[in-house]
Amino acid sequence: MKENYTPEDLAQWDKKYVWHPYTQMKEYDPPFKNLIIERGEGNYLIDIYGNRYLDAVSSIWCNLFGHSEKRIIEEIKRQADKICHSTLLGCGNIPSILLAKKLVEITPLHLTKVFYSEDGSEAVEIALKIAFQYYQLKDPEGNKKRTKFLSVKEGYHGDTFGAMSVGGSEIFHGLFKPLLFKGYHGNPPYCYRCRYGHNFRDTDERMEKGCSMDCLEDMLKLLEEKKDELFCIILEGGVMGSAGMIPYPDNYIEELARRSKEEGIIFILDEVATFGRLGRYLYSEREELRSISKPDIITIGKGITGGYLPLAVTMTTDEIYNQFLGDFEEFRHFFHGHTYTGNQLLCTSALATLEILEEKNFFKNVNKKIEMFHRELERLKELEHVGDVRKRGFMVGIELVKDKRTKEPYPYREKVAYKVAENLLKRGIYMRPILNTIILVPPLTITEEEIEFLCRNLYEAIRETLG
Repeated sequence: MKENYTPEDLAQWDKKYVWHPYTQMKEYDPPFKNLIIERGEGNYLIDIYGNRYLDAVSSIWCNLFGHSEKRIIEEIKRQADKICHSTLLGCGNIPSILLAKKLVEITPLHLTKVFYSEDGSEAVEIALKIAFQYYQLKDPEGNKKRTKFLSVKEGYHGDTFGAMSVGGSEIFHGLFKPLLFKGYHGNPPYCYRCRYGHNFRDTDERMEKGCSMDCLEDMLKLLEEKKDELFCIILEGGVMGSAGMIPYPDNYIEELARRSKEEGIIFILDEVATFGRLGRYLYSEREELRSISKPDIITIGKGITGGYLPLAVTMTTDEIYNQFLGDFEEFRHFFHGHTYTGNQLLCTSALATLEILEEKNFFKNVNKKIEMFHRELERLKELEHVGDVRKRGFMVGIELVKDKRTKEPYPYREKVAYKVAENLLKRGIYMRPILNTIILVPPLTITEEEIEFLCRNLYEAIRETLG
């Protein structure tokens, strides 16, 4: 495209023509409050005026290796010279085959079948449809009542209708309740604001001391009461991301997985956001989970392509897959698919991403940086308006409060986390908060110097903005 426009033209057209996601367009005023990005270099975004910003949220949690990673880009170019797209409906292609084989090799050994889509919401929709249809194919009469799911309140699995249904986010999706399908939601394991009267100073204190896990007991009680109605249990992979980076307590997921297996209920682990972020490929790699009860279905997205192209996968077992096999006229097929399912360019970018992740000591080095990052974040607890610093791997939530002693939250209208984000922008850091929570999900390639730069400037930005 011929560049016959100015930065001011772009700012005006952006405001006039583009409807941005999760953005109050009445207040959207580029380029002063929001960015217009022209290019990326390493872990930095560069706007149309040449300003550089450390990408502290990995462009919404998907960019693993920074921007303009040549190894991924060159592989995409090579594939584009061969073919960019052909359908996967009854027709294979080389990158989708090679990627499926690779994914089966790196994920828990019992997951052997791969279904492709283009984003996390679709991967979750596919998981839900597979779980429901599995029971109907296995025993149509005996499983007629299996029409409900079990999840947690304020979970997040995407913005399509099935994903919204199992998610339970009141702020994001409450308006659509009349259109959502029905299920059961237990209380979330929100340790900082425990719904059972436990008054831990912060999530770290809860993790250190432990508790009676009333939230888990309520979920297990719901499972026992509703088990004959359930076709699945679905949880996020170790961290409730959009709820404010709330880590699941140790043994919470594992115990629900174990009980689901005992009751013969499909257990889905949504690893869309957590892929690569926790110092390993997946949360479901944890020996504590694998030795107790493996998930029957997992979803992967976001970082699977390094953040370069939109791809997601839903993986399941031979046992579930085999229920869909039959004679053509039986119509046992899985009637689901998208135009770009298994697209060659998308799968190629994922193959290149996995090749980088497989490099010697890659995750060992990431884990060293995670330890440093967590240490640097401890200083934030000194600040008067930092209530909770939640962290698991490179997924961090810092909840800002009006009163630290009482945990009184700021009214959302005060937009305190967004004001901190604006302060950080002036300091050369891009961060996208959620309500009153500062969100940090840096690229895995962030350096020790950049970690120190990020944490120091965040400390100063909170102190300067909130006092």
